[in-house]
Order: sequence, then C-alpha cells, then structure tokens
Amino acid sequence: MSAENRKVLTAVVISDKNKNFRVVEQKIRVLGHKLYRKLVNKTRKFHVYDETNTSKVGDVVTIQESKPYSATVRWKVISIQSSDSMEGASK
Repeated sequence: MSAENRKVLTAVVISDKNKNFRVVEQKIRVLGHKLYRKLVNKTRKFHVYDETNTSKVGDVVTIQESKPYSATVRWKVISIQSSDSMEGASK
C-alpha cells in the first residue's frame, strides 16, 4: 500500500491507558430510530499507534492507515489538531 492510497481520518482520543497505543472514536452521523424516533449517534472505534506518546483523552487527532503494529492496531497518529486536556489541573 503506497503512502498516497492510505486513508486519513479525524477522531477523538477516548482511551490512553496503554503505552504508545490509543483508542480513538470517529463520529459518523446522527440517525433517527425508525420506531422510537430517538436520535442515535453512529461511531467507529480505531486502535491507534502513537509514536511520541503525547496524545491524551479528549484530544482531536489525525490518523492514517499503516502497517499492522499488533492484532488490532492498524492506524497511526499523524498529528494532534487540538488538545482538550487540562494541564496543571488536579483530579
């Protein structure tokens, strides 16, 4: 797979518990349920490799398809678009 044919997506980090690996979620669209008329969010989760280990939960990142790093990790972080993590805040 050449570099120009790889997919590039924007997603939000939802888990950063593993070292250098993240779980990100991409919001697809909002659908109306046919029977109950409730709005339902459709999302997709991706397991992503983060070389620099800098992304945190809530960050908006750009990810790209890459070689398989493990059984589930097939994407890598290209850049962090915006950081929502509050630095210096106590939990």
